[in-house]
Amino acid sequence: MSQVDLEALSQTVRQILHEGHDAMRQIIAGLDADALGWRPGRDTNSIAVLVAHSLEAERFLVATAADVEVERDREAQFRIEVAGPDVLLALIDQREAEIDALLGRVTAATLVAGISRPGRTHPGAWWLLHALEHSREHVGQAALTRQLYEQRS
Repeated sequence: MSQVDLEALSQTVRQILHEGHDAMRQIIAGLDADALGWRPGRDTNSIAVLVAHSLEAERFLVATAADVEVERDREAQFRIEVAGPDVLLALIDQREAEIDALLGRVTAATLVAGISRPGRTHPGAWWLLHALEHSREHVGQAALTRQLYEQRS
């Protein structure tokens, strides 16, 4: 893959992730702590959890695509509680900057190399594409959770 192709790929991934972050911002806009922490049922997640987990997973997956090890406490995202949207908005901004920097470290070599993380080995391209699909899945869940919250009787 030429440098131009790699740059185009990185820009496209960045654009798609940023669109997802904009969707997250819209989902959490105007919500209070109750709405952000509300769960539609047993074994479901709140909007705050979905946003925090999605962002951390993006960071981990993009870092893996670049073959960069990052510290991760996956379970911490599932315990998050926030007083309002400002905490999540700041988290989106922080993770977006970190992920953008990590995208700059993805190389043609890492895209094709088998990169191992606990339980899985895949080429860097797989890790990068999985970041996109995983994030959008949770953005959709967060949007639906907001709709369900707003339609409670």
